[in-house]
Amino acid sequence: MARFQLLVLLLAALMALASASSPRFCKCTCFKNSTIIPLGPQHQSDQRSLFHAPSPLQDPVHRSTTSSCSECTKAFCLSQGISFCKDAEEDDVVTMCFQRDSNKDKIIVWGFIFGTSGLLGWAAFKRVLEWREARNFGRAGASYAAMGSSR
Repeated sequence: MARFQLLVLLLAALMALASASSPRFCKCTCFKNSTIIPLGPQHQSDQRSLFHAPSPLQDPVHRSTTSSCSECTKAFCLSQGISFCKDAEEDDVVTMCFQRDSNKDKIIVWGFIFGTSGLLGWAAFKRVLEWREARNFGRAGASYAAMGSSR
């Protein structure tokens, strides 16, 4: 019963890790130059304070607490104070929202690596055991043959 509870706890922890949100980024491209800006409240307050004072709409009270791709707009990129976007119009800006290093992707990749390594290790272990048994059987057969020929 204790093993079952431990297995359920392990699966619950794995699901919580996989469902945890990963950071999202906004790629702003102006005139073929681009930069990547992290999205989310912790990054927005740091990033905006470097360039200009926040407006009431950018106030932490009015911002969402999650990083959303809806924040990655042409207006967002132009409001960041990026040096190569100073003279840009909205037509000159291209945005792309993306997410890196998803926990789900990490779990899948590491699971594949550990699973493959485990299977290769098991195959090697079985091969060594078969080799030892064949070697021991060969020795036993040779000793019996030597005993049988002395009669």
